[in-house]
Amino acid sequence: MVGALILSIILTPGLLSLTRAEPENAAPNSTDLPSTGAPAGTAKVRLLGVNDFHGHLEVAASLAAYLDRYERRNPEGTIRIHAGDMVGGSPLVSGHFHDEPAIHAMNEMSFDVGTLGNHEFDEGGEKMLRLVNGGQKSGARNTSGPDFPGADFPYIAANALRESTGEPVLPPYRIVERDGARVGFIGVTTLETPEILAGTVEPFRFLDVSDTVNRYAAESRRKGVETIVVLAHEGGYQTGPMKAAGPIAAEAAQMSGAVDVVVAGHTHAFLKARAGGKLVVEAGEYGTAFSVVDLRVDRATGHVKTSSARIVTNDGDFGADPRIAAMVEKYEERVAPISDRVSGRAAGDVTRSTTPAGESALGDLVTDAYRSSAGTDFAFVVSGGLRADVAAGPVTYGDLYAARPFDKSLVEMELTGAEVHRVLEQQFDGEPRILQVSGLRIAYDPSRPEGRRMTSLTLPGGASLDRKAIYTAAIAGPLAEGGSGFTGFREGQNVRPAGKDLDALVKHIKSMPQPFEAPDPEEQRRMKLAN
Repeated sequence: MVGALILSIILTPGLLSLTRAEPENAAPNSTDLPSTGAPAGTAKVRLLGVNDFHGHLEVAASLAAYLDRYERRNPEGTIRIHAGDMVGGSPLVSGHFHDEPAIHAMNEMSFDVGTLGNHEFDEGGEKMLRLVNGGQKSGARNTSGPDFPGADFPYIAANALRESTGEPVLPPYRIVERDGARVGFIGVTTLETPEILAGTVEPFRFLDVSDTVNRYAAESRRKGVETIVVLAHEGGYQTGPMKAAGPIAAEAAQMSGAVDVVVAGHTHAFLKARAGGKLVVEAGEYGTAFSVVDLRVDRATGHVKTSSARIVTNDGDFGADPRIAAMVEKYEERVAPISDRVSGRAAGDVTRSTTPAGESALGDLVTDAYRSSAGTDFAFVVSGGLRADVAAGPVTYGDLYAARPFDKSLVEMELTGAEVHRVLEQQFDGEPRILQVSGLRIAYDPSRPEGRRMTSLTLPGGASLDRKAIYTAAIAGPLAEGGSGFTGFREGQNVRPAGKDLDALVKHIKSMPQPFEAPDPEEQRRMKLAN
């Protein structure tokens, strides 16, 4: 519910305007730097930023064309950057190849520097380093290229440390010079990473975001760098004109005044704000938009004189980069025999749109599939793990992979009714994370005190959940290990494998009468707000 409310806030017209392409010879406006005639001694620096791309190669070629066009206005001063989650949770065309195609696309887009998001760790900490540094993946289901080069631009990560040494796993910052100005970039990753991806980030640990930034901002200044930009895989939400809320707003307020700009990510939001005196931007998700930050920098002192920003939508108006388009086409051809397999036919769209209580048709379908496949009493999945709607008509394996793009193991465990209650209460510890459910009817009031927010838990037949009884539950991936903050699942007993989550979804859809109809959350009301 809360997630739905937040989305309705950040997408409210008027709070943040999205910009279409700038004409080739457009006159500057209040958010633009002039294309010529900068005062002597003043550098014009343009930052083109992307976040949360998640391997969405279908827009890579048009995104590259857009970035090229925006660099053309200021070729001597443009720096291309990203704020993490560029891989992981990707559609099959990238995910099937361990996201090597997404790295190839980023190389073609000529990024200058980027940082790590939590999803760079989806296949584990050491495998994250392989994506950055190159080399062929080892182990089962190996679709890795033998000559995979890794990223041809630097990744920076100031607050991700090796547990064994306490040293940053990657360089903490990078200094880039453009148009006679030196710009220092510091990379930081959300502290939620170990919590979201329980058991997959070893052998690394993470330090506080703002404390780390302040340490390296001071070090950068000692090297004579006064223009400092933070690439932060931590996000927030637009709350008004140039106003933001959420973790990145709080972190920015705690960052040193030496920081000029924060390029954010993680929440997939459209964000342009001032927080703690810094310009903060975030450009949605999946390459459908990018941020443009324009800085005037005094070359003599290195200080930023003015800063402005906008978010530009990638609507494909400027065509496609031919090299990237050809590369994507080749990967699409390679994966087509798998991607194009039809699992069923949907009678209508199966969407992630939620009721006021947070229930979605896609969530109901996925949890029903888990429960049916494992033969359990209940099933759970985090709403944020549902990444794409399923359109009416033929439903392919590629469609289902896009909806649930993690290919994780499904496990079965035993939980007492009291443990189930505790898990559901954890939805509202910190930022709300709503669980989709099968086999339960839930009523809740998030405004009530901790431990008392679940007002009713009943079984499909109407009986109340027995706190002392033992039930079985099907859960996928890191969630079973306490990921996404649901540490209550660690209390489960007799944990055993139950196949693959995506296989369970395919099997369930094939077993349904065709064309199949997904559960209707408005009619079923598995989840509702207490009166």
